[in-house]
Amino acid sequence: MNQPYLHPANQIIQDSAPKETLYVTGLNDKIKLEDLKFVLYILFSQFGEVLQMVMKKTQKLRGQAFIVFQNITYATNAKAALSGMIVYDKPLIIEFAYKKSVIFDRIEGKFYYKQKQHKELQPTLPNELIKEKKQKKFEEKIQNSGNLNQGEINNVLLIESLPPFVTEIMLSELFRQYPGYSLIKLIPARGLAFVEYQNDDQATVALKGLSNFKITPECQLKVKYAKK
Repeated sequence: MNQPYLHPANQIIQDSAPKETLYVTGLNDKIKLEDLKFVLYILFSQFGEVLQMVMKKTQKLRGQAFIVFQNITYATNAKAALSGMIVYDKPLIIEFAYKKSVIFDRIEGKFYYKQKQHKELQPTLPNELIKEKKQKKFEEKIQNSGNLNQGEINNVLLIESLPPFVTEIMLSELFRQYPGYSLIKLIPARGLAFVEYQNDDQATVALKGLSNFKITPECQLKVKYAKK
């Protein structure tokens, strides 16, 4: 039996049961939508495959996001780890969505009547993730061809071969998750960034945590110690 369409803004109630879909509120709606979507994708995809992201600038959905994981375990871990994290100067408020995403009904082969409103529920990931997919195949091949020399241990990390759409703010949101984060300097023309931590041990923890981390489905972070 076909289920009635439910607007995303109505898909959440307090203390709803765990589901694959997370409802995130309190987002800084002053930030460009694609930039915000990219940062959220980086943060949440650390906990498992993200099947769908719904973010809009409409009055009902601004400052909100629906993030659909492959399973409940991924969603639960992401909610526990990221709730309250400061992103673009605002804390993430995360709950489980009230309704299961219709994407799972499509996967299971259930039929839904086409409705204009369903456009808001179409799978959407940052546009740049799609654009970079082909461009980064060569870099990923090189990255996977062998272990790179990570250099002499120190408190400054070097990130190489960054995609052109990556900004300093995006990277800072990722690296500030690790204790001791001090500052970051992006050099867009060379696709490089330097990240400084307060001591060598803290830099090492960040390096181990983010080396080969996929900032897009086809692009891994190349992180090593900067030369002193």
